[in-house]
Amino acid sequence: MCDMGPMRAIAIAASGCVLVAACSSTGHSTVPGPAPVSSSSGSDAVQRYLNAVDALCDGLEQKINALNGGQFDIPLKDFLAQLPQHTKLRDDFDRQLAAIVVPPAAAVKARALGAYIAFANKLDAARLRAARQGAAAYRREIGAEQKSAASDPSIAAMEATGFSQSCTAR
Repeated sequence: MCDMGPMRAIAIAASGCVLVAACSSTGHSTVPGPAPVSSSSGSDAVQRYLNAVDALCDGLEQKINALNGGQFDIPLKDFLAQLPQHTKLRDDFDRQLAAIVVPPAAAVKARALGAYIAFANKLDAARLRAARQGAAAYRREIGAEQKSAASDPSIAAMEATGFSQSCTAR
């Protein structure tokens, strides 16, 4: 959809879901559950699913950009100040995602998105743990994320299944 580059993708991924550890992750499903079979053709249903998820991702990306400018390495003070709003954005996204019907033919796509969300949740938890340890630990965590997060296979797998790059905002 848009060409943000790996660092922008990392920035959006991390900032979009920075707050997973702030709430219990056990209450959130990362992959939508099975859904009833649609009466239309499988490929039409899959495309409707992709379109619905991409629209949700596009909306989240816009909200994240409005909150922090899409910046990846925001100062610790700003991270902590934005934490409640990020948590709300993430929780709203997860709730809306869970309401999107996953056609049987899109199960592989839904699993790829779920794997990416699990990866993003791990980044969020690591960043929050580091933030609680202080500025130096927080800076080290951001540095580590900048070196490796963009190459995580879950990002490529998610995009290869047809989801918009804006889904890295989650």
